[in-house]
Amino acid sequence: MADPLSRPFRWRSPGLAWVLLGVCALHAHSMMPYWLFWDNPQFFAPVETISFAFHLLVGLHLWACVAWLSPFLARRYPEQLAPRMVFGQLAVFGIVLLLTIAVYLNVFPLVMGRDVKPGGQFSLVVRAWIIASVIYGWLLLRDHADGQAERASRLLLETDAMATDVDRSELAMLEAQIEPHFLFNTLAHVKRLYRLRDSGAEQVLERLIDYLECALPALRKPDWKVGDELALVELYLNLIAQRFGDRLRYHITAPADARALLFPALTIATLVENAVRHGVGPKAGRGTINVSAVVHEGQLQVEVSDDGVGIREASGKGLGLATVRARLRGFFGQKAQLAVGPRSAGGVIASIRVGAGESRA
Repeated sequence: MADPLSRPFRWRSPGLAWVLLGVCALHAHSMMPYWLFWDNPQFFAPVETISFAFHLLVGLHLWACVAWLSPFLARRYPEQLAPRMVFGQLAVFGIVLLLTIAVYLNVFPLVMGRDVKPGGQFSLVVRAWIIASVIYGWLLLRDHADGQAERASRLLLETDAMATDVDRSELAMLEAQIEPHFLFNTLAHVKRLYRLRDSGAEQVLERLIDYLECALPALRKPDWKVGDELALVELYLNLIAQRFGDRLRYHITAPADARALLFPALTIATLVENAVRHGVGPKAGRGTINVSAVVHEGQLQVEVSDDGVGIREASGKGLGLATVRARLRGFFGQKAQLAVGPRSAGGVIASIRVGAGESRA
């Protein structure tokens, strides 16, 4: 937020021009009866000159109050408008009173050779003070409103920054949870594979090593892309296919432009794991998992579908969809969308919609 002493500096150059214009208008207004109703008014007579000088001095001092006194009071009372208004109005009144005394009790008698009438002097003080008070009050209110708007903008930026930090902290916590989550589930599958097919242990071990070499560093890579995620998904499905055999079929499709986009690691993999555990796994017969990623109208659209047991029986426990939503929100912002629903042909489809190239990583 701008410093209270620097903000009113913008009033100095344009403010001076407005003061001069206002002085001319005020002087013309005060002298209008004289110019209209006198037979031979002299526009540059001494009385007009003194009046113009008085109005000019009042305007210049008012401008000085706005340019220097107002920011000083803003620093002393940054959140309180009332003290700034009271002290500022007292200063304006004091200046008007002192200028009236100086001009009309000292200069006017010397120039005109006579004193000012008491009624006329009182009228000058009241009129000048009312006009100056209204102008100063309006400028102070406007400056206070600008300051409040700047504070609100600053608080909004700080709130957004804090929300981003919270998202990142939550994301780090979820990353710490999701890594062993995948590892333990994979090891459980490997354990079963060893029990069922001892002759294929070496092949399973090789695929497990390939998968772990890709999966474990994934969360720590800042340039993880859709192509990397799909490669990890393929390694995972290859590993799971060792257990399911002919019961599991899968298809992964994505053009080059979609594969080149940044994407949060293990997000698609989580959806694929859910499709295996809660969709195809419990199904009695053969199951198919389809994974696709495509860029359409500036959006990256990712879909993971299966023809498993359906959404009612596929509602598993654990991190699951909450983790995916949190990771998408932390990576792409609040506009990231994840929708999960039943397929018309049976099974479940999970769809991700995010802006292509809108990563906050």
